Amino acid sequence: MGADRGLALELDVCAAYRIRHSEFLRWSEDDRNKAIWHHIWKRQECKSCGTREEEWDESRGGHRWAYVAEKRRCRGCEVREQAEETRTAEDGRGVHIVMIRNEEVLRRADS
Repeated sequence: MGADRGLALELDVCAAYRIRHSEFLRWSEDDRNKAIWHHIWKRQECKSCGTREEEWDESRGGHRWAYVAEKRRCRGCEVREQAEETRTAEDGRGVHIVMIRNEEVLRRADS
C-alpha cells in the first residue's frame, strides 16, 4: 500500500470523515473527487494560522494584505494554559493537558 498514493489519500479522507473505505467507494465519483480535493485543500493550510500560501502570493491571485491579525480570547485556551502552569517536573515527560467536557456542570445548567 505504501506505493499506492491514491489509496493512501482515499484512506486519509476516510479517516477525516470517520467512515470505512467501502462506504467511501459507494459515493459517486463526483462526491469522492470533491472530498479528496477538499482534503488536499485543507492540508495546505498553515497549522498555526489557518491561511494558505497562495492567499498571500500576488503572482497566484493572492494579496499581500489578504488577512489582518485580530486578538481574540478563548476561554478554553485560557483554562488549558492555567492548567499547564501547574505541571511540575514530577509529572514527568509526555504529560499534556486535555480538555474534557464537564458534563455535571452542563447538566445542572440545562435544568
